[in-house]
Amino acid sequence: MDRILKERYKYMPPSRLADFSVGEAVSWGRAEVGIEADCRLYRNEPATAAEIEAWAGRLTEGILPAAGDPLLAANLAAPADRVQGVRIDIPDRFRAEGVLYLHFHYPAGEGGSNDSRYALRCTVRAGREAAVRIVVYHHPADGEERVIHALTCIEAGEGASVEMTEVTESRSVFLGSILSVLHRDARLDLATIDLDNAFLRRNQFVSLAEPGAECRLDGVYIADGVQQVDNYTRMHHAAARCTSGQLFKGVAADEARVAFTGHIHVAPGAQQTVALQENHNIVLSDGARVDTRPQLEIYADDVKCNHGATVGRLDPEAIYYMRQRGIGIEAAKRLQIEGFIHEIVDRNRSEDVSHLLREKITKRLQKV
Repeated sequence: MDRILKERYKYMPPSRLADFSVGEAVSWGRAEVGIEADCRLYRNEPATAAEIEAWAGRLTEGILPAAGDPLLAANLAAPADRVQGVRIDIPDRFRAEGVLYLHFHYPAGEGGSNDSRYALRCTVRAGREAAVRIVVYHHPADGEERVIHALTCIEAGEGASVEMTEVTESRSVFLGSILSVLHRDARLDLATIDLDNAFLRRNQFVSLAEPGAECRLDGVYIADGVQQVDNYTRMHHAAARCTSGQLFKGVAADEARVAFTGHIHVAPGAQQTVALQENHNIVLSDGARVDTRPQLEIYADDVKCNHGATVGRLDPEAIYYMRQRGIGIEAAKRLQIEGFIHEIVDRNRSEDVSHLLREKITKRLQKV
């Protein structure tokens, strides 16, 4: 197996994907797709495997491993007649008003089967100087043993702006990939909010393909019980004068396992790069485990690149301070965690989206 591929899947070996196999033999379900948007901006149909392979081919150099990616391959192996998805196309210089919401519900499979697989392929294309804000919400699955294979491809044209928030609350197995290409002076703000998933692995591959492109990746993940969450990002600075920032924050309780691997790659000639990456985690129990690996790979000499990671406990002094003012210990702990997470929730998002995320996170923390 490709050495780089082994490294990327250190905390979830590709062999584990065999437990979530796809193909004709497994039971396939149909997700219920709800869309709140101007009907001129989208089509309720998935991208084909050929289209996805062509898209991925543009990312191969310096981003995708030579051996291919297991999550991407698993999605492409799904039967064509079982794949669902949405195509979002924003015309040149069109600035979409409000927020475009996509809701995915996961009912029982055919014949009431309790071991359904779901395959999703969504594409977002923002034309030259276009702008769009998108929220994707994966609702709790109906039953146990669900496996969701989700793939999203994003392309931001010259001067375009895309803001996207993906919320996963599947309570099942979620295997996700996000492939993004940014052209000259384009901007992508992408936040992933992982609240309640039995097992989650997500790969994010970003290509800052032309000068002036800017990308910000934010992430929140909460895991308790025996849940596992593994996020991998690869930010590829292929051109000069590009900027990227990453901030991921996680909470692990009980016997949960969480991992974050962030790889920044600065290609030869990508001068005047600015790339920042942070990962911070709170551990709430002795049985929980956090693995974090921020990585830099730099082949240019005029750059500003920083990375850092922390793993710690709640601040006992802050909890004591709140208890002195009549706040119960559980409420004090929850307030401290919310303050830790809300830095990401409130980062330049619309009031409606921030309110939605705060509400979901508060409700989730009541169970941790």
